[in-house]
Amino acid sequence: MTLETLGWNEKFESLFEPYRASNLIPARVTGVDRGVVTAHTESGTVTVSIAGQLDSHGEEGPPAVGDWVGMDQIGNFGVVRVILPRDGVLVRRPLGKGDEEQVAAANVDLVLVVEPLDRGPDPWRIERASAIAWDGGATPIVVLTKLDLCEDADFAVVRAREGAPFVDVLMVSAKLGVGMEILERRLGEGSTVALIGSSEAGKSTLINRLLGEERPAAAEVQEADRDGSHATTSRQLFVLPNGACLIDTPGVRELGLSLDPEVAMTAFAEIEEAARKCFLGETRREAEPGRAVHKEGDLGHLNANGIASYLRLRREAEDLEKRRATSRRSENRVREWKLDKIAREAMRDKKKS
Repeated sequence: MTLETLGWNEKFESLFEPYRASNLIPARVTGVDRGVVTAHTESGTVTVSIAGQLDSHGEEGPPAVGDWVGMDQIGNFGVVRVILPRDGVLVRRPLGKGDEEQVAAANVDLVLVVEPLDRGPDPWRIERASAIAWDGGATPIVVLTKLDLCEDADFAVVRAREGAPFVDVLMVSAKLGVGMEILERRLGEGSTVALIGSSEAGKSTLINRLLGEERPAAAEVQEADRDGSHATTSRQLFVLPNGACLIDTPGVRELGLSLDPEVAMTAFAEIEEAARKCFLGETRREAEPGRAVHKEGDLGHLNANGIASYLRLRREAEDLEKRRATSRRSENRVREWKLDKIAREAMRDKKKS
């Protein structure tokens, strides 16, 4: 398997060029499983560790599935010295852990938001997963699985669009192969595609169908979290027969929303523009842009489901930003207190001498 097969292109070649003088070799991270990281080089798959200090011009560690790295290699072992700048990042913010963030997948072009038709689809999950994709710089596609178990396909599509009014929706039965041809055409050669889906959404069956074979590695590796429920912990990158790279990620419940209030609205550009015009124009007297957007919706100019999604996500993004600002202020106060303490101790020692 060559690096080009894994998505290496002129952009990554340009980013890596400064590190060739240091005799580093390029590799792509293809697996992260409970702290064990594997990467693929031109010579094959190696187990890697991360250097104590990474190059300051790259990303911070630890490496995530999909990362392109520069490393030293000795036999089947490598040491990562730099993580190249990322595009298309899916951020994992585990529930119950404040604002702690981890990169679940990197350099992703498309995100398949997988929802089962035997017990859904759930507009709320679709809304959040789509927002995570947009926020990371990737394009979401909703994939409704288990079509063979669905009694009302038209209603299912309507429900899915409640959560993603501006996202393409595809329906498949990976078990029977129905709709898979259409999906495969969307996954271009050299592109990187990530899957987001809750447990039992049919991701493993979908992966196996896309691979064209049954692979034990495609099964979800799970462990219990603090509340006793289970979640996928293993993340792997597979190369599909059509040349696309596929990354399986943890369940949606582990991908807590982590949005930038501005970037997150990429999926709602029309609504954002309407809000700005209404707020700055004739409806300036409204207390907030959200109320102006509602007024536009009442006039039938905008999609009602889109407005509801927009308002929910914008409020959550702004609340998160406020919590982050509070956290930063607290950290600054602690830092200032420590510096002040060091200064006082230095002055006291100086007087004693």
